[in-house]
Amino acid sequence: MRENQQIIRSVKIILLVLYVVGMIGFMIEETYPVFVRLTPFHLLFSLTILLIFQQKWSLKIGSSLLAITLIGFGVEWLGINTQSLFGHYVYGSALGLKLGGTPLLIGVNWLILSYGVYVLCRRIVDRWFFPFVGAGLMLVFDVVMEPVATTLDMWRWEAEQIPMKNYLDWYLVSLFIFSGMRALRLDLSNRIAVWILFLQGVFFIGLNVALRLTQWEFL
Repeated sequence: MRENQQIIRSVKIILLVLYVVGMIGFMIEETYPVFVRLTPFHLLFSLTILLIFQQKWSLKIGSSLLAITLIGFGVEWLGINTQSLFGHYVYGSALGLKLGGTPLLIGVNWLILSYGVYVLCRRIVDRWFFPFVGAGLMLVFDVVMEPVATTLDMWRWEAEQIPMKNYLDWYLVSLFIFSGMRALRLDLSNRIAVWILFLQGVFFIGLNVALRLTQWEFL
């Protein structure tokens, strides 16, 4: 038991260092291009750690996590190619390889966030209002993420301001995902998931503050 706790503590420290280094790296003009290129690898590393620490596996859990990833990619593909979801936007280069103008890893981002929120809200996942709470937390995260993501060339909006449609559709897609997760009663137990969600929040909040204070004139 003590060895498990030590492993978890060590992994948390490693993740903390990676996220802090990444946050600082994006703020420095000379290192910014390097960290943009490293973004897909960092996302994949976070996903790998997340899956390793999932305590119980079953066909239902595996297929459900895959479905969330595909849903995340699918709605973003629709958004890019039809403008029927989120608004008028295009993806930049920071998230890596694309299919139909949509990064293959964007579904992974949806999975990591949805998984983390589900585990965070584990005590209320059986309650009828859980999908609304989960979608609300996802919406808060998106509000924090959007200004930084556009600055980091993850995606760009056609209009100068981020449209309200983006936030509404983000909430509705999240509500759909969490409704499905609740209906399936997924047994997601993971001692790293909330930590990754927390670090992503700190990452985007930190860069948000830096963006407002310095305007990142080198971009």
